[in-house]
Amino acid sequence: MRVKSVIVASILAVGSASAQDLKLDILSPSIRVLQDSAVISMKMAISVPEMDSKSYIRLTPILTNSIRSTELPFIILNGEKAQKLYRRNQALNKRKGKKEAPGTFAVIGLTPEEHKLDYRTALATEGGMLNAKLLMRKEVINGNGDKTQNETFSFSNNKMIVFTQETGQVSESYPLPKKDVVLPANPPVSAGEKHFKGSYISPESDATDERNQKELNFSLEEARVMAGVNPQILSLRELYTVAISYKNDPFQFYKIIDTSVKIYPASPVANLNAAAAAIEQGNIEAAGRYLQMASHESLAYKNCRGVYELLCNNTYEGIRLLKSAKAAGSEEAAQNLKLFFESNKTVIE
Repeated sequence: MRVKSVIVASILAVGSASAQDLKLDILSPSIRVLQDSAVISMKMAISVPEMDSKSYIRLTPILTNSIRSTELPFIILNGEKAQKLYRRNQALNKRKGKKEAPGTFAVIGLTPEEHKLDYRTALATEGGMLNAKLLMRKEVINGNGDKTQNETFSFSNNKMIVFTQETGQVSESYPLPKKDVVLPANPPVSAGEKHFKGSYISPESDATDERNQKELNFSLEEARVMAGVNPQILSLRELYTVAISYKNDPFQFYKIIDTSVKIYPASPVANLNAAAAAIEQGNIEAAGRYLQMASHESLAYKNCRGVYELLCNNTYEGIRLLKSAKAAGSEEAAQNLKLFFESNKTVIE
């Protein structure tokens, strides 16, 4: 598959936002545009030293070209009272069975310290998205729900731009290396070590799968060959079938799972399976990225998310999720709970 990479800028926005300063540092964001999808990633450092307690800020990345613009999942930055209200509404909605508002990437309760966020998302694009560029919209909403500020900033290719929100003028620019951003590979699993167990989902048949079954009808051995020669021809379901055929060969299994999410980066199932593989290999940073885009409505997600929370030292939430998954019949969750408590016996002995 032909891949087009667009490297966009680092932006530092500093200025007044309803009596508080927003300091937003976005490091080496990248847009990888493939034939049928675009993957957007960036590392963000955010701080608001004097955030109004009842207000919140919504940051919305926007992917655009000459044909169309698409809003990406947004980030909410809450003042202290706004965060308490959010948590209360979240608890009420959970009791009522309501889901998180669509389009939300992360909700952060602001503190005086700097907050770091690893942003990653993907979207399907029909026929690719050539000459794409990234914008960032910042909206400030006060305690009454009134929008007091609405600004959009652009990124300049291969430069770091310092914007002043009050004037909108560029004050400085520095060249950046023209280098693509490559996600770190999962580390190998050490022999003899016990690891948490991820849960996987078999993808459903889609249009590509139906076409392949009708016109190509790959056998398992043929599909294995194609996975090494030209994997983009295969459907997500076919790639998963190849992956599980290597259940006794972890290297090949994880390799095919990784290939699947690269070819189908917008697929919630591909992201969930990639998260499970990352968990088993001890790559927690990668697991977190994939879980953000994984299918949430499954027992497999609950198990993977539970392990992730444990490994991030969110013990209460991790155990809660794993016990819930175990009660619903997840064997992996049962194994993970057993491993967690056995591994931590030495703490009290």
